[in-house]
Amino acid sequence: MEEKQMMTNKELESELQSLRSKEKIYKVLTYGCGAAMILMFIVGMIPIGVILLVAVLVSGYQLSNATSTLKKTLSDNIISSVIKEALGDDVEYNPWGRINPGSMVFPFSYNTTAGSDHIKAVYNGLNIELGDIELIDEQEDTDENGHTEKTQITHFKGQWLTCDFGKELAGEVYISEWGKKDRRRMKSNVTMDNEQFSKRFCVRANNPQEAYYILTPNMMEYIIRMADKSGGIVYISFLRNGKMHVAVKSGRDFFELGKSNANVEQLHQKFLDELRWFTDIVDTLRVEDTIYKKALNE
Repeated sequence: MEEKQMMTNKELESELQSLRSKEKIYKVLTYGCGAAMILMFIVGMIPIGVILLVAVLVSGYQLSNATSTLKKTLSDNIISSVIKEALGDDVEYNPWGRINPGSMVFPFSYNTTAGSDHIKAVYNGLNIELGDIELIDEQEDTDENGHTEKTQITHFKGQWLTCDFGKELAGEVYISEWGKKDRRRMKSNVTMDNEQFSKRFCVRANNPQEAYYILTPNMMEYIIRMADKSGGIVYISFLRNGKMHVAVKSGRDFFELGKSNANVEQLHQKFLDELRWFTDIVDTLRVEDTIYKKALNE
């Protein structure tokens, strides 16, 4: 992956700030005109409503362009070098690509996904995928008059990591961090000896012995420390086919400019830290013998 930066840091910072300002302006215009349009149609002022509809379409188009340009500028000038530094040269990055979720225990159901910032890499010999993801429950309801209305509830917004360890794991174990209301929806079927861990995480496995084998005392302590630094709610699954999934409900996307002052060096370090939270998990767990299935002669 090549770094494409052609501007100085000062020029890049000015460009990012300008693009962010444009994005904010078009977002306000789009939502403001949209709300006014709905009001005009409700009170019967159709001509004004039509004018506002055109304004919504124009400002929405400009918002999409500004967002895409901002994302591409970040990708070409900062993100590409961050990914290379964190993951090496064998990387594919698609800012608009989407990772496919794997098997996980959640306190909700979903039927639709969205996402971006899809990364595929061979990291220390292991195939990994990483990206932003939203898990959405989309419903379609029809009233007695035949009018259909679609509703969407986004239950999860955050990041997802898939790592293929390349050999069979010791079992199928699911670890889900409890939110405030999640204890009503998720129940552990495995009781762990670590009281702090058991209060914080739901553990499910078809065979409790597999959970005890993978979740050693050291492993449970590590997961607690890892979750403390995650900035969100953590879900993990170890699958017998050799794959591990880690999802963090952070409520944000990877590689966001956000409200920062667009300082290039600070953004580089921020994005690098976000990636290294996930690579640290891979580095730590890949050498843990207890997660792998033992050969019969061992």
